[in-house]
Amino acid sequence: MENKNGLVAFALLGLAIGTAAYYLLGTEDGKRQLERANEGVKSLTKSIKETSKKEAKKAAKLAKSAKEDFDKMKGKAVEQAEKLADKASSAVSQASQRAEKAISDAKSELG
Repeated sequence: MENKNGLVAFALLGLAIGTAAYYLLGTEDGKRQLERANEGVKSLTKSIKETSKKEAKKAAKLAKSAKEDFDKMKGKAVEQAEKLADKASSAVSQASQRAEKAISDAKSELG
């Protein structure tokens, strides 16, 4: 019984496809419908391509801007690190001078 139902369904599907093909290819109205559908697909494809190009340009511009911002922030971070290193070096130098003076003063007092 399942084979009969499958065969009937397959036959009906084939009949529907054949009827649609005849309508689209064999009649003037069908040919016009098919041509309109083709034009619609072409128009949609063109629109998608144009939108994709625009969005790709926007994405490239955004990526460039993000890279520029990153480079600026990186430059500022390097600048700040250099300033902190200079301050630390200066503080170490001053502490060293004070220690040397303290040692010198202590030696003078002792002897």
